[in-house]
Formats: sequence, structure tokens, C-alpha cells
Amino acid sequence: MNRKLAKYYDNLAKEYNKLYYGSKLKWMREIENIVMENEIKRDYLVLDIGCGTGEQLQKLNNNPAIGLDISIEMAKIAHSKTNKFVVVGDAENLPFKSKTFDCVISFFGALNHVQLNRALKEIRRVLKDDGILIFTVANVYDIRWILKTLRRKGIKSTKKAVKNKKGEIVKFINGKRIKVKTKFYDLNDIEKALDKYNFHIKYTFGTNITNSFVDKIIYKSFLKNFGCYIGVVAAKKNKS
Repeated sequence: MNRKLAKYYDNLAKEYNKLYYGSKLKWMREIENIVMENEIKRDYLVLDIGCGTGEQLQKLNNNPAIGLDISIEMAKIAHSKTNKFVVVGDAENLPFKSKTFDCVISFFGALNHVQLNRALKEIRRVLKDDGILIFTVANVYDIRWILKTLRRKGIKSTKKAVKNKKGEIVKFINGKRIKVKTKFYDLNDIEKALDKYNFHIKYTFGTNITNSFVDKIIYKSFLKNFGCYIGVVAAKKNKS
């Protein structure tokens, strides 16, 4: 388990809802909700990887669902909020039997912190045959992030960040600076990784493209390539 990552989110847990809830995420959550409502049947057993404080678990009230988070403090909040079973664990070593879940979800970039190939291998293992995977990851071609980085750091640093597809998330909690490393992806990266682990992509989408109601119209369009997050709905294929 990545203890630095766990410590970062333990420190962030009490302030998480203040930092990440509200109008700036409204339309991202709207798109996530649309995708979930379209893809998750009521009888599905769902695993939420990187469940955080329980935003999506709360919306799965009519489903049997289990949350997983690397942070014990986040897991405590999620359980308290949803009364769902929440496990402290790592996406690269899922503590579940093979072919357990009908659907695995992971929103808001939880998979940006892990080795994606290892996580997809584990997700495939715990999904039932024809099970559904829905996730979003931070997009390296997020146009608003690129413009902001250009203003702050200039062309050279921005080009380097886009090329390396790596960065840091920095927050100040109670006067203390905390940070964690993160990775970025584009749709091509995601498509290659899913193909490697024998997933069939049903469709891709973007969130926080304009951060307005327009996103509900364009989330599957070409403009998804420039959203804050890129998302995928994929099905586990049976090996031939």
C-alpha cells in the first residue's frame, strides 16, 4: 500500500468536502450521475474504488455496494455518511475474491494515483464475466489546466508537464502544506490499457469541459478530449 498517498488523504479527510464540493464540481457530478443511471442496474453489486467520503456510494442507495479507499479517515466518513461497508485497501491489490462484482466504478481521478495496468488487472479479476467498468481520470489535455499553467509557469514548463504526464496536487490544511504525486492520461493511453486487459469500450466521455449545463450535451462529443477528466464505460470480455 502507498503509505504516502494514504497519509495525504488522511490529512485531507476532514476538509475534503469543503474543498471538493459545490458549484465548481456540479456539472462533473451531473455527468457522472447520468452515466451511472444509464449503466448500473439495480441488482448490480458495485465496488467503488477510491470512494473518498462517499459521494457515489450515497447515490448507490438502491444497490448493494462496497466502498474501497486507501485512507482510513476517508473510509470512516464514507461509512458514516452512507452506512455502506467500506474497506481500507489498495486498487492494485483488491481484497476480494475473483468474479465478485457486476460493476466497478472509480470517479474523480482515484486511478491517477496508482499503476493503472496493475489496477486494471485487479479490476478485471474481481469483475464477473461481462461486468462493467466505469471510471474517470485526470486528462493531460485539460484545456483550462493548460491555460492556467501557461499563465503561471510559461510555455517551457507547460510543455514539460504535458509531455511527462506527471504532476503534484498541493493543498494547505490547517496551515500545513501537503502534497501528493499524480499522473495524467489521454484517451489513447486509456484505450491501449483497456485493450491490453481485454475490455471492450462501450463509449468514452468527458467531464468539466465547460463546467456548465452545456456539458450534458457535449460530454460524448470530440470536445471530451479537452475536459478536466476523461471517462470510460467498458465491459469485461471473455477470453477466447
